Amino acid sequence: MHLDDIEIIPIAAESLGVRSLCTMVRTPDVSILLDPSAALAKRYALEPHPLEYQALRNALVEIHAYAREASILSISHYHYDHIRPGFENCLYNLSTRDERKEMFTDKTVYAKDNRENINASQRRRGYYFLKDVQPVIREIQWADRRSYHIGNTTITYSHPLPHGSHDSPLGFILATTIEYSGSRFLFAPDIQGPTSKDTLSYILDIAPHLAILGGPPLYLNQFSTGNAHLAFYSLSLLAVAIPTLVVDHHNMRGGDWESWSLPLHKRSEEVGGRLLSFAELAGKEEQRLELQRKQLYQDSPPSEEFLSWTHASEEYKIQNTPPL
Repeated sequence: MHLDDIEIIPIAAESLGVRSLCTMVRTPDVSILLDPSAALAKRYALEPHPLEYQALRNALVEIHAYAREASILSISHYHYDHIRPGFENCLYNLSTRDERKEMFTDKTVYAKDNRENINASQRRRGYYFLKDVQPVIREIQWADRRSYHIGNTTITYSHPLPHGSHDSPLGFILATTIEYSGSRFLFAPDIQGPTSKDTLSYILDIAPHLAILGGPPLYLNQFSTGNAHLAFYSLSLLAVAIPTLVVDHHNMRGGDWESWSLPLHKRSEEVGGRLLSFAELAGKEEQRLELQRKQLYQDSPPSEEFLSWTHASEEYKIQNTPPL
């Protein structure tokens, strides 16, 4: 996908079968890989289906290939579907102990500050991230509220925005704006709609021509009706204000997103805009595998060996790759 001279390459997301919003962006001056990770999770009391593990493997191959090419790796926050863990986990991450160091070797890193405006869990993860990569990276910049000018490209990071509503216990994320020759691309993962009026105001002030946003987690019981209304209100405004609006991530895990978002599609179309999934932006067929997990187990039953692995202890599954 091209936004004038900005090339935007969607790599991994829920509409492509994994938990992620990993995106590659190229301008004539720089290449930057946003949130280079992907993951899976337990759902419906079922471990991920073999097709989900295969989708994760394929996504990680792509992520690593783009990471080798990118001059900058950008980290919006420290959840493992956005940054690779620094330990072995065969259950939900397919990560190894050395993978993170290999990915970040000789790279410039723009990352969420791990010292302030961060919750305890992400602070701990951010501490270990820095400890792992500091010996091998070229440099790291705490990017909160900062702008970087590379040739005619400007990369701007937001102040810390809440991971959902203003009082979210999940901490904060950074939104990233990449501008070249007057064209603006915005990347704002995990804002859950947004459900924060501060986040909505920030996005409207940026006035991007194309934006990738993390949608609302309609599938979660703890996602209140009030937050759902806030998310709908925000997206109603953004669907009119942003010519190409991509909403993916939490919203693609369930909660009847299609019918919920139908009025948003209509509002976007009325002003000549587009409201897309990540898969649609990539020109690919949607594969919402986590949402379809129960049906996958029924229609494509895994092997007995795989089912035995799913019934093993969590410690065993973390240490042993699923037999696909």
